[in-house]
Amino acid sequence: MTTVATARSTNRDTALTRTVSDYLSHLSVERGLARNTLLSYRRDLKRYAVFLADRDVLDVSAVRAADVTAFLAALRTADGDSPGLGAASAARTIVAVRGFHKFLLREGATMNDASAGIKPPAAPKRLPKALPLAQIESLIEAAGAAGTELAIRDRALLEFLYGTGARISEAVGLAVDDVDFENRSVLLRGKGSKQRLVPLGSYASEAMQRYLESARPGLVAGSGSGPAVFLNARGGSLSRQSA
Repeated sequence: MTTVATARSTNRDTALTRTVSDYLSHLSVERGLARNTLLSYRRDLKRYAVFLADRDVLDVSAVRAADVTAFLAALRTADGDSPGLGAASAARTIVAVRGFHKFLLREGATMNDASAGIKPPAAPKRLPKALPLAQIESLIEAAGAAGTELAIRDRALLEFLYGTGARISEAVGLAVDDVDFENRSVLLRGKGSKQRLVPLGSYASEAMQRYLESARPGLVAGSGSGPAVFLNARGGSLSRQSA
């Protein structure tokens, strides 16, 4: 014999599942989403429908922002033997939920979008991977192989970036007076006019002195160049685009 509670739960699940099916059909027919994407949406929204049913939400029009917030929290929380979802997986699920609610609002099934103020969790920032030393050495050697003014400049630039950890923007904005060869240090100017003094390694120092003495004067000649250390082929300040 089916209890009242079971019957109610079945009815709620069926109503929610039917609404989700309508949305999935919309995605398949009108949006033309790929099969794997649809499977992901189906899995995420089925989990959402079950969560709403467990909170005794009888109809999608009764969903409130608190329900969506609680769902996001539940996604990130470990349950028994199942660990909580990572930021990327939880974000994907919330994106599916937000798309579902926008669809409901557009179709007139709800009077407001309960998910409008819910932001997917941000994935943790990952530090960039450093190149192996052998690759760095090969790159530096290749830059200086030809012995031309630009090759000497490129080697100095690579040695400078590797030896100081400077950003490209800091390197191209470097002025001659910012380099202190006697004390093996360099003044870098970053975002927001922030300055930092960093040590200049011996390899970077030697490469830069060679560049400043034997290559930069040839690039400067007749160009009216400014104080920038690294110049392009026309004698102007080096930029991210110019060579």
